[in-house]
Formats: sequence, C-alpha cells, structure tokens
Amino acid sequence: MHINLKDNLIHINQTISNSKKVAFLTFLVASILLLIFYFTEFNGMIYFSLLFIVAAFFVNTYLFVTLFFQLKQKQITNQILLTLGIMLLNIPIGYLYVEIGLKIYSHSNPN
Repeated sequence: MHINLKDNLIHINQTISNSKKVAFLTFLVASILLLIFYFTEFNGMIYFSLLFIVAAFFVNTYLFVTLFFQLKQKQITNQILLTLGIMLLNIPIGYLYVEIGLKIYSHSNPN
C-alpha cells in the first residue's frame, strides 16, 4: 500500500499535535501530583506518582522516537524540531519534580 505525500504530512502533523498535547498534559499532571503531595504529604501519592512517571516516560519516548524518524520530511523539519525540543523540556522538569518529591517524602511523618 502506497501512502502519498499529502497523507503522510497529515499523519505527521497529527503526530506533532498529539506530541505537544502529551508533553503539556504530562507537565500539567506531574505539577498537580506534586502540589497534592506537597500540601497533603500523603505518602501513598509517591507510589502513584512513580507509576505516572514510568507511564509518561514510555508514552513520551514512543512519540519522541516516532517524530525523530520523521525528520527526513524536509517540508516540516522545523515543526518537528520544535516539538522535539518541547518534549525534551519535560526531562529536567521531571527530574526536578522527583527531587522535590523525594525531599518532601524524606521530611514527612509516616502515616
């Protein structure tokens, strides 16, 4: 089955859009989880957050790799690179959130 250029670009544009949404939602949900943990110090939130981190890692990695292999599409290389950059911003933010979460966890009282 042959996919024409127009269909391929539509597919890539949809992947770009989905990747930006996933990157933003990952950031938003992680921020909310950190705030909940900060204000409640409910230790069970750590386990849920770690599960979220693992799931978000796999989803973001899949989308990142998918976009990375589409860089050969010269018409939208800049859009792809911008999206990859946005997705990469979640790495240091995620690391910071894990550090903050572990610091809160180490100073919280066991419940």
